[in-house]
Amino acid sequence: MSPDLISLGGVALTLASLAGLPFVVLRPNRILSGVPRSAVSCSGALFYALLALLAALAFLALRKRDKALWNAGAALAAELLLVLLFFTAGRAARALSAQADPVARVSLGGGMWLAVLGLYLILFACSRSLPTGPRMAVLLSGPAAILVLLASGALSELSLLKELANRRETYLAELRRHLALSLASAGAGAAVGIPLGLLMHRRPASEKFVFFAVNLAQTIPPLSLLGLLILPLSALALRFPLAARLGVRGVGWTPAGIVLFLYALLPIAGNTLAGFRTVPPEAVEAARGMGMTAAQRFWRIELPLAFPVIVSGVRTALTQNIGNALLAGLIGGGGLGALIYLGLAQAAPDLILLGALSVAILALAADRGLEALVRALTPRGIRSGA
Repeated sequence: MSPDLISLGGVALTLASLAGLPFVVLRPNRILSGVPRSAVSCSGALFYALLALLAALAFLALRKRDKALWNAGAALAAELLLVLLFFTAGRAARALSAQADPVARVSLGGGMWLAVLGLYLILFACSRSLPTGPRMAVLLSGPAAILVLLASGALSELSLLKELANRRETYLAELRRHLALSLASAGAGAAVGIPLGLLMHRRPASEKFVFFAVNLAQTIPPLSLLGLLILPLSALALRFPLAARLGVRGVGWTPAGIVLFLYALLPIAGNTLAGFRTVPPEAVEAARGMGMTAAQRFWRIELPLAFPVIVSGVRTALTQNIGNALLAGLIGGGGLGALIYLGLAQAAPDLILLGALSVAILALAADRGLEALVRALTPRGIRSGA
């Protein structure tokens, strides 16, 4: 029996983090550094339950787990340990806050975050061999349980949640701006990139020119591209007052949207071309032999077969745009980047973390959501043959 080295690494990282690094940190206020507290002092007798779960995970990792039941059991044990860690952190925050000043904050320590990373290494190793349905159920059960903890108020004394409560309206407004900017730019990229990919498929001679054009934006760092757009857009706003009234200016959402649109073109156009090139010529010839017109062959044969690859390009573009949209906060475009840069200016780590975690969750949710959408919309026969 060969051991699962990734799971063992996750167990070792989780154990070392809980044993040697701060689990939570009690700070005098939202800015100053504080006093670290260990997992043992925070969890009390519950610490032994955490160690027992880690021991069970190590036992499972030392065995060669060919059966789905073993993998699912190990993944669920890791999910349970993850939920217990957050529950313990929330309980410790309530106890410490009750004894401290009203302005004191309790933050999650480095040991907690590294333990979460170790547990997700275990989840990755155990869930990758499971079928899609059970894998998604296993991976979503932990976050769902953490959402239940959030809704119950068990984590409300953590400084990250206090930061969110204090800036709720601002956070929701910037979240909406971030989503609108990311979705609109990816949608515009799809509206242009998919026809460009189809053009390259139909007219191979155009491929080098189209790829040269869409690659040009990728060679310039997004922050530099934002700077290059300020002058022409400012001149456009001065020349045409109507454009300025519509929001077309050298700063704000316009340059950020243009940059995100340009960065979305390459993955979408490239995947569209790749998708159509994966369509078996025999299938197209068979459709032609059955008397289908060119339009019927495209809508009934070529597009359904190329669809999963095309949407994977949209997935890449959208998740990329969600991350790059942080730069909009530098030029007055809003979004979650505005929270991060405000946190940097105020030396408020929880505000930085609030913005960064939100972006990571959004990107992950967009990626998983589009993956599920592709599977739902792809015909079963094509899905099975893929």
